[in-house]
This record gives sequence, C-alpha cells and structure tokens, in this order.
Amino acid sequence: MTDREDGDVGEIRCVGRALDLLEIMQRAAPAGIRVCDAAATLGIDPATASRLLSTLITRGYASRMPNRRYTLGARSLRLASGWIDRLLQVAGAPMRRIADGCGETVYLLQLVGNEAVTLARLAGNRRAMIEGEIGPSYPLWATAAGRALLGTLPSAQGHALLPAEPFPAFTAQTKTTWAEVCAAMQAGRRNGIHAEEGEIDPFLNCYATPLQHGDKDEKLALAVSFEAGRPESDRRIIRQALQREWREFPWHI
Repeated sequence: MTDREDGDVGEIRCVGRALDLLEIMQRAAPAGIRVCDAAATLGIDPATASRLLSTLITRGYASRMPNRRYTLGARSLRLASGWIDRLLQVAGAPMRRIADGCGETVYLLQLVGNEAVTLARLAGNRRAMIEGEIGPSYPLWATAAGRALLGTLPSAQGHALLPAEPFPAFTAQTKTTWAEVCAAMQAGRRNGIHAEEGEIDPFLNCYATPLQHGDKDEKLALAVSFEAGRPESDRRIIRQALQREWREFPWHI
C-alpha cells in the first residue's frame, strides 16, 4: 500500500470515528458524554477522542457543556430529533399560554455550547402551530435569552462561556463587561424577566425568562422580541405573560 493509500485509509477511519461520535452524543442527549466514555466506546485513546471532539466543536457539530461533558452542537441538533421533540412537548403548553397572553411570537431557546440556539417558534395566533426552527444562534452576553440561560449556571461556569473582555459590541447598548452582565442577570433573577434593549439591533428589544429544572442538564429559555418603540402598556402585557410561566414552569418538567 502506498503512502497516499495509507493516508486515505486513515482519513476514512477518522471520518468514521467522527460520525460514530455524533451518534454516541445523539443517544446520550441531553446528558452529554465524557472524553473517557467516548474513547472507551470507540476503542481509541482519550487524546484522540479529545481531538475529534475539538474538531467537531470547531465545525459546530458538537459543543462543550458547563459540566465539562460534550453534546451535539447547533449544526447537528437535527440529528437529535427525539430530544428536540421531547423539549417541544414540554415547552409547548407554556409557549401557547404566553402567545395567548400577549399575542406575540414566542421563541424557545437552548444553551448549546456558548450560544443561545433557537429551537422553535410559535406565532401569536390561536391557529398557529409550533414550528421547529433550529437556529439562529445568539451571543449569551448581549441577549435577554442568553442572560436568562447564563443565569441558570454557577457564576464561574457562566463566565467561562464568554469571550475575553471587553465582549464584542453589536450596538452602543451592548453590555461588554462581566460586571454589566452580572448586574443584568441579577435584575432578571429578581422578577424572572431578563431584558434586552437594543443590544443586538437598535430597533429591537426582547424579554426572556428561564425554563430550566434544577435536576436537568438542558438549559432552556422562552423569549419574546418586539419593536423598540412599543408602548409600556404592551411591554407590561409581555412581561406578565412571561412571569406567569417563570413562576409555574419549574413544576412542569
């Protein structure tokens, strides 16, 4: 066998292992897997398993969880259809109640690696159906949903998911320091409403509330976006609809 043929065989073997890793993470979702578990299942050394996982993370097909386990990334969430379907079943009723309560489109998002990833949306229409919508993804520090998700983590774990300060700014309103993000999360924890005021888009605001049970690995949030010029009366209705689920949802999962 020539050197080129040896290289081709090695590349094929590597691709096969990467696909096996994706299937392993799919079966384990949402709990995630450890490097040692991946290595043992694939019959390879931990260093090789770690490199494969790092490659999948770089390409967006895997992500590292706050508990140092690994799970599917935003680009491969469609592989975990059973996982997504279960989350939609759990979150479906709260999404409908919020949509009915405020007449706005409601989004379900999940913490995947270091991003808030959209899983589904429900239009504020009584005849609307929940639509699975994997993506887009949003930065944790600059969005209401991102901070709602960060707020479910211990401070050190949440901080480790963010880039170096100053965080990238998207508008003049973007919070670019950990101190600013912590202050915003603290405000959100007091009443269940995490607020975003033109931090990603100067013409768009958002309210979000966490949907996470303490015994579960998945970190979820519900969010409602609206135009920056909306009157306070409309904003109050949105906040109230979200707050009702913030008080009730932990008992549903």
